[in-house]
This record gives sequence, C-alpha cells and structure tokens, in this order.
Amino acid sequence: MKPQPDSPPASPAFPAAPQGLPQVASDAGAQNDRFAIQCEVLRLSVRPIGPVLAVQYLLNCGIASLFAWQYSLPRALAWMVLITGVTAMRGFFPQRLPDPFTPGSLRSAQRVHTVRTAIWELGHGMAGVLLFNPARIDQQLLLGVIVMGMTLSSAFSVSFYTPATQLAITLLLTPIIVMGIWLGPPMMIAVAVLGAGLTAMMWKLVAERSRQLEENIGLRLNERTLREQALAGLRASEQAQAERLRFFSAANHDLRQPVMAIGLQAEVLRQQLREGADPQAVQQTVGSLARAQQALEGLTNQLLEIGRIEAAADPLRPVAVALAPLLHELARQAGEHRVLVRCPPGAVAWSDAVALRRVLANLVDNAVKFTPQGRVLLAVRARRRDAGPAWRVEVRDSGIGIAPGAQERVFGDFEQIGNAERNLQRGHGLGLAIVRRLAARLGIRVTLRSAPGRGSVFGFELAAAPVDAMPPALSALKPAPEAALALRPGLAVLVVEDNAVVADSLESLLNQWEAEPRVYGSAAEALALADLRALDVALCDIRLPGTLDGIALATRLQQQKPSLTIALVSADIGEATLRLAAERGWHALRKPVQPAELHAVLWSAQQRQSADS
Repeated sequence: MKPQPDSPPASPAFPAAPQGLPQVASDAGAQNDRFAIQCEVLRLSVRPIGPVLAVQYLLNCGIASLFAWQYSLPRALAWMVLITGVTAMRGFFPQRLPDPFTPGSLRSAQRVHTVRTAIWELGHGMAGVLLFNPARIDQQLLLGVIVMGMTLSSAFSVSFYTPATQLAITLLLTPIIVMGIWLGPPMMIAVAVLGAGLTAMMWKLVAERSRQLEENIGLRLNERTLREQALAGLRASEQAQAERLRFFSAANHDLRQPVMAIGLQAEVLRQQLREGADPQAVQQTVGSLARAQQALEGLTNQLLEIGRIEAAADPLRPVAVALAPLLHELARQAGEHRVLVRCPPGAVAWSDAVALRRVLANLVDNAVKFTPQGRVLLAVRARRRDAGPAWRVEVRDSGIGIAPGAQERVFGDFEQIGNAERNLQRGHGLGLAIVRRLAARLGIRVTLRSAPGRGSVFGFELAAAPVDAMPPALSALKPAPEAALALRPGLAVLVVEDNAVVADSLESLLNQWEAEPRVYGSAAEALALADLRALDVALCDIRLPGTLDGIALATRLQQQKPSLTIALVSADIGEATLRLAAERGWHALRKPVQPAELHAVLWSAQQRQSADS
C-alpha cells in the first residue's frame, strides 16, 4: 500500500496563466540581482583592513608630529586623540552585518555604515581646523596638499558604498575649504576653490567606480549562479538517470517473473498433453498460464500508462463530473459489497473525468488489496476554501496501515508495504505511482493519514463545478464478459494484422468460436482479396505496412458496407482514437486484447444483424 504523504500543493493544471507573467518574473529577477549586488558591496566595504589601518595611523602620527613641531603641540595632540578614537572604532569595533540579509536589514546596515564612515572621515577632516595656521601660508598650503592626498586615498579605501564614500569625501574636504576661504590669503583661497572642484570630481569618480564594481559583482554572481545551476542540473540528471535505472531494473525484474512462469507452465502443458494427463491437471496448468498472462498484461498496461502520463499524451479537459455515480460505479466494480459510498447526490466537481477516474480507481484498488478484512469507504463532503467551494474526497480503509517512517517512500515506483515477497497477485507497486503523476497533472494534493494496523485515509480536494455546468452522463462501462453467450457459427470476421504471431492467435481463437476468419497482412491485400459483402466483423490493426493504415482501411470498409461492425486494434489507442471511434460507431480494442473483449465485439455484431433482420 503506497500513500502520498502531505506534499506541497501542486500547481493548478487548469487555470490560464495570468497575462504579463513573464515580465513580472523578469522584474522580480532583476530586483533579486540588485539586492544581491548591494549586499556584496556592503560586505566588501566593512571587511577588516588591519594592516592598512596601522599604516594610516602611523602616517597620521607623522603629520601630527610635524605640525606639533611647526605650529601647536596642543592642537596636534587634540587631532591625534580624534584619530586614535576613530581608528579604534574601525579596528577594534567593526560593524557586524546581519546574516542572512533582508531588504530591511540591508537598509539599516547601510545607514549604520554611512554614519561610521562619516565619523571616520570627519575625524581626519578636523585637521583642516585644528592644524590650520592662519599666520603661515606655507603651512596652510602643506595642510591643503595633505588633506587632498587623504581624499584621493579615501576614495579607494574607505568604502565601496557610493553614498557613504561621497559623504566621507565631503566631510574630509569641507573643513580645510571653509578655513581657507575664511582665514587664508588669496593663494589659499584659490587652493580652497580647487578643493571644492576636487570634491565634485571625486563624487563623479566614486559613482563611476561603484558602477563598475557593481557590474563586476553582477558578472561574478551570474557566473556563480550559472555554475550552481549547471551543477544542480548535472546532479538532477544523475539522479534522474539513477531513478530510470532503478525503475527499469525493477520493471525488468517484475516482467521476467510472469514471462518465466508462462514458459515453465507452457512446458508443463506440453508434457501433460504428450502424456495424456487428466483434464483437471490440464485445467490447473491452463489456469496458471492465464494468471501469469494477466499479471504480465497488468504490469505492461501500468508501464504504458506511466509513459503516457509523463509524456502528457492525453490532454486534460476539465468538465463537470458528478461524483456520486462515479463512486458508486467504482464500488460496484470492486465487487463483493466491500466498498461503501457516502456522497451527497449534488456533488459535482470540476476536473478531467478520465484522469480523475484513474486516480480514484487506483486508490480503491489499492485499498481493497491491502484490506484483507473489513470494508472500504468512499466519502465526499463539502469544503469551503479561499478559491471557492470544493469537495473533499476520501478513500478510507481498515487495512494493514503504513508506519510514519515508510509514508515518504511508498509513493515511489515499485514500492509496496506488506509485500516483501513480491507476490504479483497483489500488484506491482505502480498503482499509486500513477496516482502521484496524475495528481500532479490535475493540480491536486493527495494527503494521507495512517498508522500500522489502523488502516489508511487517502484524501484530496476538487474544485466544485460552476453552477451552470452540467455533468455529462457517466459513460457506459463494458458489458460483462459474454463468453457464456453462444455465437452463431459461420460469423465472417476480417482480420488485418501484420504480426504473424498475433494473427495466428486471433485465427485460432476465432476458429475455436466457430467463426470464419479471413486473415490478411496489409490493408491493400484485404481490399484486393476479401469479399467485403460477406463480412460481418472487421478487426483492423492501426499500424499496418503500406500507404494505408488501419484507420484509413476502416474508413473505406465503412464506406463500402455501412452495416459492418468495425474494431480498431492497437497498443497505442489514445484519447483521439477513442473519440474518432465513438464518432464513427467503431469499437477500439487496446492490445493485449482480452478474449472477453473480442467476444463482446462479435456478440454486438451478431445482435446488430438480428436487429436489422
């Protein structure tokens, strides 16, 4: 038994995508890139620069010593106190950044960084006030050159965050500019004006440098993202390859078992017939052959269905689906009155009828298999959700249940609980794998509540159908096998099949039923040699050699004899073929064809002839 644990909601398969969605996604991606670049710029701006700080501090000590000797010791000491304070702040109390960043925390960290950078540069800029000697033009010019040199150094070292760097340069140059214009001689005033021009030029230079840095960071981030995506794609490809190998290995194992059983039982039957064994022993061998063939057919059908689901070969067509008739029909198919239904008569869901039926049929089959005693309940109740009214569908059983630790893995391919011996009579472990794939296509989430020995509850929600949507009538099911109903001898059956083994098998079975098979290997041969007026039934394989396939042949046969009963036969019968057959009144038999299905086609032809006569 394999449930699907609570999983993230799948994307709805039916609603149309909103207009402009690609543009929204592009804008969101650009915003994310910009955010990542800003975070990286801030990280670069606050990284430790211990050796650089030490060198800067020594240079500042030299500048202070020079002006203490040439101008004023107290003023030089006051400036060194400021320099020591801001250097200690930056060296011993660095800014700590949040990890991870959020838009709010990034803005807050940028503000803190800007204030700290401003304090750092303002401390250096106070040299323009404390070390400015109004009486000595040479010392003023020297101080101006020193501060401008600090400015050039700060533009490339103090920060990479543009607002912080621009504010820092302004605070560094403003004191010397103001003092030069206020107390300096004409030459110093000219230097102060040059300092103002230098401020404007440095603003532009800093902005351009920051832009280039952000571009480089963006390229590096893109390269890292592409590398991570490539590695993730490689890992996903390796994982998918491993999953495929595991899938085909398990499929190969399970396919070989019924094939081996058929081979062994065929040899037993051959010896029994040669030795004249009693009929009861022969019947037992034939029964074993039939069970092995059924197991092989069941596994083949499930593998084909998985392939069609993954290839999206059958497009989804949401319609109004009446749940009560569908559930009652599934309960009737389960037989032995083991499945009960509790569903409001007016429960009508909006979903793809075929896919929904497959989901429910597999869940019911799974519940019945793993409930040796007791019953299974199909329950439906109304639910309200933000998207509108819905119906909650549950399949409840009192079976063996599933341990919490196994609920995550049992929904995989070829996974089963309580069937370690791989008894093929209890399935192959693919039923709920099909449910998982179909649920993903339908956009529903299948949930599970289960405990060992206490049964399981599978459930999912379906959107309620619009009020004005009318559910179509439940499609009629195949009639019960008609093998017990005799066919009249001499029923003329055209068989067009290019596979010699299949053609011989059909011919043998038709002969056993006392029909008159006319077997041909191509459409052209059948049209040229068969007496179409004498035919009662035509069995047309779809894939035929030559220019005419089975559908084209069936079309010509119907044109020449409208009363002819026609059945298309193929392993690739999809929804389009089923619709075409229904429109033209044909039957559609999917290989491997069961004798009961073939018998039903012949019986319908016989009944049609009786009605016409």
